[in-house]
Amino acid sequence: MPVARLRPISSHVAAVDLQGRFQVAAFLVRHDRGLLLVDAGFPGWGFAILTAASSLPAPTEVTELILTNAHADHIGGTPEIVEHTGARVLSSVPEKPYIEGTSLARGARGWFPKVALTLNHMNRKREVPPITVDGTLEPGETLRGLEVLAIPGHTPGQIALWHRADGLLLTSDAFFNVSESPSLDPVPGMTADTQAARESLAVLQATGVEDLAPTHGPAILGDGQASLQALRAQLG
Repeated sequence: MPVARLRPISSHVAAVDLQGRFQVAAFLVRHDRGLLLVDAGFPGWGFAILTAASSLPAPTEVTELILTNAHADHIGGTPEIVEHTGARVLSSVPEKPYIEGTSLARGARGWFPKVALTLNHMNRKREVPPITVDGTLEPGETLRGLEVLAIPGHTPGQIALWHRADGLLLTSDAFFNVSESPSLDPVPGMTADTQAARESLAVLQATGVEDLAPTHGPAILGDGQASLQALRAQLG
């Protein structure tokens, strides 16, 4: 089980930093009836996330769980969280079949991502219990103050979530902030469509939001636009 550390990043949003095999964050979003959880970490990490949630002021009921992409570090803790909370599990329409068990290789562009994601899927089948998505979210839809943005590329149906009231964008794996500057996923072959991933950076930049919170690495607070522009220039 990982070590979980709460990290408030805006008025309504706290990151749950999970230090295990990789540095991963889930996000707790405060609303009037409790908490919405964004992503669920690796398999076996659900209890750590729920323990972190219970340390917040009441109400701490997790009412919904939004899965932003189908990789194991985003969905693995879902069964445990649902068992203990009864939260509804939500995703984008195109990501739903991948969360429920279809290989991401089917949505990959190029032979190398297809091979890498096929091998990754074989490992996932051994580690991640079956998951059922209870409902889907469309781009532009808002739930608990979070507006859905389609940012495909890393996975075919990846989404970002924009908390307009807080001026904060939860960017999933659109970029990683784990080295000296933001980058696309540093693990070779794990991005299904690199061109689409580059185009999705423009979607994030078009919001004008300056506070960005990726799943991997610290939030970029106050200069998100400059960071996105620098990454886009670097990628060409």
